[in-house]
Amino acid sequence: MSHFDVKAACYGRGAIFPVAILDSRHRWACPTYPGLPEWQPEDGHGMLVLRWTAPPSQADEGPRQLAAAAAQAPREPSGPELAAYRASLPTGVHLISLPASHVIGPWAQRPGMSTRT
Repeated sequence: MSHFDVKAACYGRGAIFPVAILDSRHRWACPTYPGLPEWQPEDGHGMLVLRWTAPPSQADEGPRQLAAAAAQAPREPSGPELAAYRASLPTGVHLISLPASHVIGPWAQRPGMSTRT
């Protein structure tokens, strides 16, 4: 894991949120909260991602916090390694499983952002 682009994601309706994709292979199942995402032996699940969930007043911090946390992610996370990593995440950054269909593009080009500089 060398470079992490922050992406925009959305569950279909409502707010668009920033994520950093840690493992793009579709092998992670979403557990019942507060459990860790679980690695599944077959494809067809979600990707392992970090999601920013802090209040809107801290929105500008999201992409930086996600990229910094992603850079610290274990290369091949296992159960205990993943639990220790999740415990080290800053407030507002959560480890989740997310289907690729919810990722809508780069965070800097998310819907609603002006393309003018």
